[in-house]
Amino acid sequence: MSLPCLSASLLLAALWTAIGAHGTRATLRARRSLRLLGVPGIRTRGEVANDARRVGPSYHPPQIRYEAPPPDRPGAPATHTYREVPLNHASPHALHRGTRVHLRYDPRDPRRAVVVRTAKAYSPTTNLVWCAAFTTFGVAVGVLTLLHATLGTP
Repeated sequence: MSLPCLSASLLLAALWTAIGAHGTRATLRARRSLRLLGVPGIRTRGEVANDARRVGPSYHPPQIRYEAPPPDRPGAPATHTYREVPLNHASPHALHRGTRVHLRYDPRDPRRAVVVRTAKAYSPTTNLVWCAAFTTFGVAVGVLTLLHATLGTP
């Protein structure tokens, strides 16, 4: 294998591995935020009611609006509207006003919720599969390129 092809293959392998590793790290961080809830939670949809903002020295995290049962009646229909700060407001999701989100809330206390993903994003599981595939593919291409360069072609 000539030097330009070897360099290009190793560069692409490093790029795929870096993209996959970065994405895997971000996805695992997003999946960890589900543990903040402490229970599997009930999945629902909502939207971001207020952006995160800074007023002087005070920081106001984003708020999400969603419907769930009232806190005193967990078996009732989801008719009560909540406007709460999600437990994972510092997650990598872009929580801008009006953004539709998928979230999970605690059935025992519907005021506790975490954002799973925005409506335009992949689910954390799908993202994890894609990023792990990128990482594996990058490592495999790098190893095969180095083996081919070391052993040569017969």
